Amino acid sequence: MIGRQEERAFIAAALSPRAATASLLLLGEPGVGKTLLLDATVADAVREGTRVLRVRGNAAEAELAFAGLHQLLLPVLDGADVLPARQRAALLAAFGLGDDPAPPDLMMMSLAVLTLASQTASTGRLLLAVDDAQWLDHGSRQVLGFLARRLAGEPIGLLVAARGTHHPDWLDPSVPLLVVPPLPPAEAEELLSAQPHPPAGPIRRHVLATAAGNPLALVELARSAARDGGLPATAPVPVTDLLERTFAARVDELPAATREALLVAAAAEGAGLSDVQAALEPGSPVDVWQPAERAGLVRVHADRVDFHHPLVRSAIYGAAPFAERRRVHLALAEALGADPDRRAWQLSAAAVAPDAAVSTALEDAATRAMGRGAVAEALAALERSAQLNPSADERTRLLATAAYAAIVVGDVDRAERLAARASRSDGDPEATRWISAFCGLVEMLMLRMERAFCLVVPDGLPGAERIDEGVSTIATGIVYHSGIPAQRERIRPMLAARGDDGGTAAHPFHLWDLGATDPYRYGNTVRGHLPALTTAPGLLPTLKHTLGVLSMLLDETETAVSLLGEVVNPQWEDAADFHAGTTAADLALANLDAGRWADARLGVERLAGRFLDGRRNLGSVRALAVLATLCALTGEPGAALRHTTAVLAVTEPAHALATTVRARRAAAFAAMALGDHASAHRHLAALFDGSGAPLHYHLSCYAVADLAAAAVLTGHAGEARTALERVTAEVGDGASPRLRQILLRAAALLAEPAGAGALFAEALEDPAGQRWPFERGQLWLEYGEWLRRQRRIAEARAALTKAREVFDGLGAVHWGARAEAELRAAGVAVESARPSALRSLTPQRQRIVRLAAQGLTNREIGERLFLSPRTVGTHLYQAFPVLGVTARSQLRDVVAQEPGD
Repeated sequence: MIGRQEERAFIAAALSPRAATASLLLLGEPGVGKTLLLDATVADAVREGTRVLRVRGNAAEAELAFAGLHQLLLPVLDGADVLPARQRAALLAAFGLGDDPAPPDLMMMSLAVLTLASQTASTGRLLLAVDDAQWLDHGSRQVLGFLARRLAGEPIGLLVAARGTHHPDWLDPSVPLLVVPPLPPAEAEELLSAQPHPPAGPIRRHVLATAAGNPLALVELARSAARDGGLPATAPVPVTDLLERTFAARVDELPAATREALLVAAAAEGAGLSDVQAALEPGSPVDVWQPAERAGLVRVHADRVDFHHPLVRSAIYGAAPFAERRRVHLALAEALGADPDRRAWQLSAAAVAPDAAVSTALEDAATRAMGRGAVAEALAALERSAQLNPSADERTRLLATAAYAAIVVGDVDRAERLAARASRSDGDPEATRWISAFCGLVEMLMLRMERAFCLVVPDGLPGAERIDEGVSTIATGIVYHSGIPAQRERIRPMLAARGDDGGTAAHPFHLWDLGATDPYRYGNTVRGHLPALTTAPGLLPTLKHTLGVLSMLLDETETAVSLLGEVVNPQWEDAADFHAGTTAADLALANLDAGRWADARLGVERLAGRFLDGRRNLGSVRALAVLATLCALTGEPGAALRHTTAVLAVTEPAHALATTVRARRAAAFAAMALGDHASAHRHLAALFDGSGAPLHYHLSCYAVADLAAAAVLTGHAGEARTALERVTAEVGDGASPRLRQILLRAAALLAEPAGAGALFAEALEDPAGQRWPFERGQLWLEYGEWLRRQRRIAEARAALTKAREVFDGLGAVHWGARAEAELRAAGVAVESARPSALRSLTPQRQRIVRLAAQGLTNREIGERLFLSPRTVGTHLYQAFPVLGVTARSQLRDVVAQEPGD
């Protein structure tokens, strides 16, 4: 290899066993030498005794679910037999090899891949080498992204090569990046001189200038110049186009039978050699490939044909007339009868007009992809199936199904385009109404609340018109997120007119409609149904999501965390994508309420980052509002205010009031932490109208106690009392234990000193309030302050000590400091809180320590957190010195001594 010493040294360091996570991403333009560097790294690894598993993406298999992953793991797939049963079943199901018809658990399947790789590496170091990753199927890329985040402590290296210069979304930004540059002039000269027939004089200068340091261009242009006596005089063109022309010219010199074989291979890349041979003219010998091999265009193996470079394939395929390509695709479809997915895509490539049979074949392929959990691949098949279906009604159905699949994988822009196409179809009125409602869902996710509601509940619809469940859940979701009173008043009579047809009152969607629109009127009734519904076996992810969010709204917080965590565990690679990020934001909100702040932050950081990068939708803006709240509570008020400003700039014009309320509360917490009580009061007062009524019929009510606290400090107690009266009237007897605690806290803060004590005591006597630790901590703090002012010092010390323990346990910096100052004023010699060793660990490492303290084994922890047992062991090994322990048995004491645990 000429040059590249710096690049090879960089790769060696990045993949060294001493690296924190032995992984590296190679990027660069086509032909710059990424594959050569990857090959050299593989050769070095093999010489050192490292086992290598390789995969090379190709465009022909980009829509085939887990095709790349199957190619990578095929040499070690027999090791799946010793995987834990759930992992083995998930992995085999993803490859269509299992007996269970249910879709596999994707994260369990990803864990199976990690465990299988870890097993393989148990006898020696392992390198996973991935070339042309831009053409891997979506599912395989997601699994590789999962692995990249979990290689710490594993004797496994990951080297990924892809076109471009930007870090792909599916690979964690922490993976080191090397953009392979063109060769410098001296090394370009050296490479050109090393060719069998190096050009000289003006032709040499022409080759060097045209190639611009691209090694593949230097080699191929030198070969072309030697053959033709020079380069054609053409206008400047991109190197990629020039190389494709060069390769196409070499193909033209080959025998006709070889050219035909190459076109079949180009159309069938990824298929086996036997399938390619079967698609050739009957009796075609295997030596038909020899001229192409001698020309350096392909390499034929016993089971496959490899092109010298992807540009060779694209040159051959692109140069062929469509009629020839179509004939080849039809021949391949016939040869691939035993592989229905590949056959369907070959038929699709040959289709020149709508074809019901091909459309059905693609829909069947989508169904199989769904069954393997590959929703992105199913989406591509559904969209193409719709294009080829001759029936308007069927096209509408397929487009709508594809649009929903796009929402599930988080591609809201694509969902919007598909839904718009579906809505233009003139089909069955009932179907049209459903499509219109679905378009409304997309509009809501894109933060267009008023248009969203108009699509779901058109102006011409009578006020007492019945509304179907499938449509109503979308409508009531819009109502909740927008908080627009007119929308709520419009939908309520429609829900009432539906009644209890056929005993559906206890259906999750029916309960959602009631709980989302009238949480205080129907809250107790809905809560009564939740235990049976949430523990029912076989709940679909959509129902888990619905019931999880409903549980969160009604303050069944632990249930919400459990259900939503089953749908979008923060450890999952695609957690930020499911339902366009809304589910991840919901889970983070539930964790925030429950005091699991590390988990809440883990769940929204990536999604909030998307908002800050300009990808603004309902999921990402809600995630940033959660992150702002966490920053305000944990000692980063400046960051919190920046985030809330960004959120409000989007949600207020969009009439997304639910998120506006959360952002203003976050801004108020940040202002409190900065001692700016006037700004805190301004933000909280904005959640109520001039008469004191809550602007958002549900969420504003939860801010009334914080409003009372800020109002007392700024001389606006009268306004706060009015707001409390309006909230109390709105809630009636429908308050949850959490909201009762908040209302009593507000009443105590606004009461005359003599009467406040009884209200504080009443709020604290219900043990259920401990389920919301921050709000219980606020109550203890303010009760302790009142007790100290009443000179009941001993009681004040006890209350303030409890408050400080809660706040220190949560990491609520400002509130902990307040409790500390009050304790000093009460005569307690207080040392400043020492930083918690446990909470100094990363959120993931904290989770591992807490689970180990409960007695779980490394394998059991790994299954819960989707890590290999070896990685769990590495985390514990690194945590022990920080925690000051030497044995696993000591972890229980560390956790038990943690304030707030």
